Amino acid sequence: MKKTSLLKVALLASLVVLSSVSSAQVSYPSRPIRVVTGFATGGGTDTIARIFSDRISKELGQPVIVENRAGASGQLGAELVAAAPADGYTFLFAPSSSLTLPYLRTTRYEIIRDFEPVGHVGVSGFVMVVRPRLPFKTLEEFMAAVKANPDKYTFGSAGVGSVGHLGLFLLKSRMGAEMVHVPFKSSTEVAQALMSGQIDCAIDIVPIHKPYIDAKSIGAMATTGIERDSTLPQLPTFNETKVVPGGYELTFWYAMFARKGTPAPALQMARAAFATVMKQPSMQERVKGFGIVPSQLTPEQFQVSIAAETELWRKIIKDNNIRLDN
Repeated sequence: MKKTSLLKVALLASLVVLSSVSSAQVSYPSRPIRVVTGFATGGGTDTIARIFSDRISKELGQPVIVENRAGASGQLGAELVAAAPADGYTFLFAPSSSLTLPYLRTTRYEIIRDFEPVGHVGVSGFVMVVRPRLPFKTLEEFMAAVKANPDKYTFGSAGVGSVGHLGLFLLKSRMGAEMVHVPFKSSTEVAQALMSGQIDCAIDIVPIHKPYIDAKSIGAMATTGIERDSTLPQLPTFNETKVVPGGYELTFWYAMFARKGTPAPALQMARAAFATVMKQPSMQERVKGFGIVPSQLTPEQFQVSIAAETELWRKIIKDNNIRLDN
């Protein structure tokens, strides 16, 4: 009798657990979801977050509300989500700069430690732009001159710790390209400095510089993406030129993250909703309209990618003692 009673108790307990799991799967989401971005309304990250959130809301059947916690280059938003309950009701929508920030200054989060990917939007590359009348026609000619004349040429960026700034040190580590860094406050200032001949070159975002490239106010030599930029198809990628040993890709991405420890049923549903939205032809076109190559990566593949990226930039930042003031 005792064995029979124990078996009944064990069976009942198992049924209760299974029922709870099943209930959690069916009931999620049972209330509105918030997607936090660490940037201001109307910016690139905010705009893309709102487009995705609207469509994810339709897939999950609950409002998905974008909340802007702008400040400290996205740090405030990331820290808010890192401290929120891991219950599947608070997500982070962030650009790739959120990956490097914890190694540039003290933060209360790390992407690789505190978050799990829900979905990867895609990547966009940068363009190497040069001042007018720079006496080189190709990237190969210019890089040969840079290597032969350390610290003769100047390289502008949108600030210490920006992707362009880190890209300079990646060039240095891959091919020994030594240039003098000149930081500015924005990409617009970089463009103005190029046009006036104040600096020799920069690796910066395409949208700011394309009008000046088209007007021939500045020159352009190559793009840094995984494929040719659709808005500058005449330019080769760095990898096409084979000028950098081991290759050179410098990209910027957007992605949605959940707190690490989010219940598996909630995470799986969020990932499925994101994947469904990402596959929609109209969404693919919207993403391409931002100059982004739509991602083909699963969350698991993206996790592997950002782990490798984290190690790359952590080493670059540490080896070159790059720090931001807190």
